[in-house]
Amino acid sequence: PQWIDLNQLFFLSTQTLAMSILAMTSAGLAGIFLSFLAARRDTEMGRWGGGEMGRNLFIPLLTRFLLLFARAVPEPIWALIFLFVLFPGILPGAIALAIHNFGILGRLMAEVIENLDQRPLHSLTALGASNSQVFIYGVLPATIPRFLAYILYRWEVCIRATVIVALVGAGGLGRLLTEQLSNFDYQGLLATLIIFIGLTFVVDVISTSVRRLLR
Repeated sequence: PQWIDLNQLFFLSTQTLAMSILAMTSAGLAGIFLSFLAARRDTEMGRWGGGEMGRNLFIPLLTRFLLLFARAVPEPIWALIFLFVLFPGILPGAIALAIHNFGILGRLMAEVIENLDQRPLHSLTALGASNSQVFIYGVLPATIPRFLAYILYRWEVCIRATVIVALVGAGGLGRLLTEQLSNFDYQGLLATLIIFIGLTFVVDVISTSVRRLLR
């Protein structure tokens, strides 16, 4: 029987976790930034969203198309594209997952902005608050908790999607699973699956706990 290398499993687990964290951090930051451009806003929302740019329909349409394109292309296709440019490893997988999830998060966050209760914003404006003050004290407190909740939820999905991008050459536990399947190493495959399920469970628990704190 083949020996199970626990050190390798631990190292690849950290790689998988690092890939998912890097992907979701990048996707979350990009999604937050572009969500404000993608949201369709009325005149009041457009004031703090960038003046004429906030009211220009071209900017939201262009941004929404970019978000649609990013999420329409599956993660393995993005991974294949970046594997041609970069060396095999977790970086192409992280970029692929980041781009796909950025498209999803940006769209969800734009809907959060569109559905904001504008009465507090109108009240701040009536009290003499500037556009930047309305944005900092009215918009951000109402949107950031929802944004973080979406990012954490997508992190749960992303940790499982690392196996998908690994099928085309990205690193992590998914790459090892592919090799064990091709070598018919069922004992090692079982051990890797157990570790991967445990890692997924830990991420789910952390994500669920933090999302409860944000409510």
